[in-house]
Amino acid sequence: MNKKIHKIITIALFALMSLVIPIITLINCFMNQGKVFSENENRYLQDLPELSIDNIIDKKFTPDFEEYFSDRIFLREQWIGLKNNFDKLLGKTEIKGIFTADGRMVEAWKSYDKQSVDRNLAAMNLFAEKHPDLKTYFILAPTAQGIYEDTLPQNSGIESQKAFIKYCYENTPAITGIDVFSDLYVARDNYIYYRTDHHWTSLAAYYSYNAASKLMKFTPYTLDKFSVEHASNSFRGTLYSKTLDNNITPDTIDYYTLAGGDPSVIVSVNNGVETKAYGSMYFREYLDKKDKYSSFLGANVPVLNITSYIPSEADNGSLLVIKDSYAHSLIPFLTKNYSNITVVDLRYINGTFEDVGIKPEDYDCALFMYNVITFSQDLNVKKLSFM
Repeated sequence: MNKKIHKIITIALFALMSLVIPIITLINCFMNQGKVFSENENRYLQDLPELSIDNIIDKKFTPDFEEYFSDRIFLREQWIGLKNNFDKLLGKTEIKGIFTADGRMVEAWKSYDKQSVDRNLAAMNLFAEKHPDLKTYFILAPTAQGIYEDTLPQNSGIESQKAFIKYCYENTPAITGIDVFSDLYVARDNYIYYRTDHHWTSLAAYYSYNAASKLMKFTPYTLDKFSVEHASNSFRGTLYSKTLDNNITPDTIDYYTLAGGDPSVIVSVNNGVETKAYGSMYFREYLDKKDKYSSFLGANVPVLNITSYIPSEADNGSLLVIKDSYAHSLIPFLTKNYSNITVVDLRYINGTFEDVGIKPEDYDCALFMYNVITFSQDLNVKKLSFM
């Protein structure tokens, strides 16, 4: 009798969930029409597709509606977390392209389009050849996978980031490649990558700043000259957004400033519509949001310029940085040695450098700053061929 009652209750609950959740979801969809931004996933959810004959003929309506409904399903994040936990119980070591090892999440990088990478490298070489008087450097940073490869499951099919970096440096003969891999590997027992995010930490950025100084010929400040502010201890980043694994300790956002006081700066941000000036490189309003990493230099924009009022004996002139977001926690260190830094994000530029008020020949040196995964997937670096 007890087994029969248990079976009836189980069926009833399943039927109830099958009916109630879709109904509540439809009500929520009706009450929250239009664009909806998911802070956890840092993206806009799928809009309600237009019900039209063309969409039906093109077979676009059904998949778009399924994505729309899935994006707004009641208790969506809880269901995702539940499914991911169930997959872990089944013995899966990789959830949505994320490994978990030694208390950190690691983004898996298993393949790349070699032709696309070669086009990027060719465009960078062309940039350097067009500006022969501009000393040009390249930092290709490993992600956590590259440094902690030995902690990941065997036969997981991952690519060697160390080999990829070597290939890229060897195929940009007009540019000086800067090895940060070695210093990061030596420091691997320190807090150099976030546990829940794909970026490196401020400490890793410091080690890379120090490694860059040897080839870029500036005198770095030693680590003991900095004070460290723990700006936030509740950062859960991009990798957490995919797994929703609450078993991993949230991350700490650290700001490194000179113990004797940082030089004053003016940060001019060109978002493609207007330019605004700020008195800090740290946009602290992001510390109250999920995307806390954006507190370094703010959101991604086409062009950002930093004027740093540093002593003349420490000044190495002007630096043009062409980058991905790994550069955002590195640049505050570089402002201690360069009085003028212009930061360019090629994703948001579709014209020439002159269209955004930049003349590369006016700079003392240039730096390409990317991480391995972003660079291997980037479709914008090739724009340099036409700039």
